[in-house]
Amino acid sequence: MRVEPGRVVRWQPDRLTVDPWTVLRLARYRRRDQAPAPVWDATRTMAARAGELAMPVAALRLVRVATVAEARVVLAEGPSFSGRAVARHLAGADRAIAFVLTLGAAVEAEVSALGQRHDLLEAYLLDLAGWAGLEAAVRALRRDLIAAFPRARVSHRLGPGHRDWPLPEQVALLSLFEDASAPVRLSEHGVLVPFKSVSGIFGVRP
Repeated sequence: MRVEPGRVVRWQPDRLTVDPWTVLRLARYRRRDQAPAPVWDATRTMAARAGELAMPVAALRLVRVATVAEARVVLAEGPSFSGRAVARHLAGADRAIAFVLTLGAAVEAEVSALGQRHDLLEAYLLDLAGWAGLEAAVRALRRDLIAAFPRARVSHRLGPGHRDWPLPEQVALLSLFEDASAPVRLSEHGVLVPFKSVSGIFGVRP
């Protein structure tokens, strides 16, 4: 994968595997032996189903970090972000990778269908499996970025809504993709659609 300034890059993983134990941890199980066998079986089934339904795709853009102040970041491409968290996140970074990533709408559609059939346990577990799959996709994206920038350090992800980075600034982040077909859109309430989607930024340090 080549990520170059001024160019929006599309990314897809080779495959997406959803870990059933991660799903159970999202369901507040602290130990594996706390989950009854029927719950484990349903979790494995829904984790596999999420992997089948998910169609992860991301749009990436390499941007330049112009200034970093105590609680403000300005990108050379125009957008600026506020908050100490994003300032700390990009401190010392000369570049950053903005991204939006989605699993598509199929997982959410099946969660809804299961709920309408009153298969509530399966609907709940599939919903959690979707979020687990989304995090797995973000980790896969970061691994590919680390490989794409062998002489730099790629930070973890930070996104609008995390800590004191205001969620409404997601609009400014997504503006970096306005000239390309981003795989997500913002609803009138500022929510990413499809719902199993995430946006954020990785810092790239020398």
